[in-house]
Amino acid sequence: MKTRGINHLAMVTNDMEKTVRFYRDVMGFPLVAAIGNNPNGLHARHYFFETGPNSTIAFFEWEGAEDFHKPAGLEAAGRIQFDHVSFDVETEEELLELQDRLVQAGQQVTTVVDHNFIH
Repeated sequence: MKTRGINHLAMVTNDMEKTVRFYRDVMGFPLVAAIGNNPNGLHARHYFFETGPNSTIAFFEWEGAEDFHKPAGLEAAGRIQFDHVSFDVETEEELLELQDRLVQAGQQVTTVVDHNFIH
């Protein structure tokens, strides 16, 4: 079997409106599906934001889900299941523009990291 990459990454949020404002309005990812919140099916809202061809980041909204904040790539003090997500852009200029957009939106952003095969 050969895959074509990640179809979607499913995350959890306790505030879908805040999540929409960040991923749609700051990151510029189109909201391509909003499902759930259905008394006869999935009770949680489940939203998908397109990050590229056949690729989305998705969120389940679970009331009371705990927020946590940890700088990307640094050691965690407690148990976590997720460290960070990295989105692909075509040029280093676009990467720096995205970094600036995140800073302007008040987000914590790491410096550009050179992994020798990706930045």
